[in-house]
Amino acid sequence: VAEFQKASARTPKTAIQVVGAAIDKQIDLFNKPKEEGRRWFEIKGDNVAFAIRYANRPLKLVGDESLVVVPKAQFVEVLNAIKADVEKGAFKTQLDELEAGVKKRTVSMAATRASKKK
Repeated sequence: VAEFQKASARTPKTAIQVVGAAIDKQIDLFNKPKEEGRRWFEIKGDNVAFAIRYANRPLKLVGDESLVVVPKAQFVEVLNAIKADVEKGAFKTQLDELEAGVKKRTVSMAATRASKKK
């Protein structure tokens, strides 16, 4: 059956798509505090500290700072603004570096697996 052929395999997502989807997930987790999931933010009083992550590493959001604190009331608005910046390419250099690391690890892991099969 054509739908099950390897030619219809999924296309890999770009770093920008992954980060955008992850930001959407963080907004969902913020709006639904009882929902299970790994949070990139911590709420203390009226403030929220957060980081945006890709490949298990935080992005530098302001200068060299990767952890930012904003008022709780503005958290969703700030995340949406960061997502828009990511989509416009504002973090492209950082994402390209992290994505290169991911590809390098993938190749290394594949080589390790191949050597263990022998």
